[in-house]
Amino acid sequence: MNDVIQKIESIQSVFLETQLFYATHNDINGLVSYMEHIPVDFRSIAFESASMAIAIKDLERGGELTDWVKYVSGPAQEHQAQVYVGLGWAIAKLKLPFLPVVEKIENDYHFRVADGCGYYDGSFRQRQTVLSLQLPAYLPQAALCMYDQGVGRSLWYSCRADIHKVKNKIEGFPAERQAALWRGMGIAVAYVGGCDDAYLETVWQYAGANGIQLAYGSALAARSRMKANTMTTDTDRCSRLWFMCSAGGANEFSAETGDTAGTGNEAGYINWITQIEDRLADSFRG
Repeated sequence: MNDVIQKIESIQSVFLETQLFYATHNDINGLVSYMEHIPVDFRSIAFESASMAIAIKDLERGGELTDWVKYVSGPAQEHQAQVYVGLGWAIAKLKLPFLPVVEKIENDYHFRVADGCGYYDGSFRQRQTVLSLQLPAYLPQAALCMYDQGVGRSLWYSCRADIHKVKNKIEGFPAERQAALWRGMGIAVAYVGGCDDAYLETVWQYAGANGIQLAYGSALAARSRMKANTMTTDTDRCSRLWFMCSAGGANEFSAETGDTAGTGNEAGYINWITQIEDRLADSFRG
């Protein structure tokens, strides 16, 4: 557990220090150079943090994402999964309507933006989001599945990797929202790392019927790390235990159905998830 908490604290430190650097230097090129010196394990977190800061500045000065688009299409390309999540942080923080902002960008990663909104609200609006179970007024109904995935990710951090607390919080949500929450949990556990085999097995047991969601979440984390060239032994171990193959195999498995990053919208993402779930269920039964 101590290893997990240390990694969570490292992630939070990287995020905050990146924000501070940009606030004091206000130079995107200098910021990119700074981030390239961050240890590879959590370098993508720095790019996510920078994405949020750049997007906020763009949105506050007129709404056009001029600098953000240059950033995501240039130095941040390898970290696109996290960069689009960072845009979600900005939308949630500023409480802006979701659609008018995402309509300014290509729609291949809209679902990642919604995930970022969920993570922000789950972390910084816990009373409304986790305790009162309020749904965000700024987000369209179609994006709520991805929003809940982000909320699920946030629980691993806010509960300090205590699976007992996480499970209790997830069970407080309506049943139809819990699958996405567990999928987000799977992403967070696999991405953060630090868990030994015994604790990963405990997390799996607590997920119960949503174990498939954990497995799929670990595959998404592996896919994100492979695209950014930041793979870790922890993410690979999680894939081996939950997905029953290496991180590379989990990535290939999820890619074989057709990555929605190439098809584009929320409905396509949900369909992709369903296809993966069906394949996972078949492989587990087999």
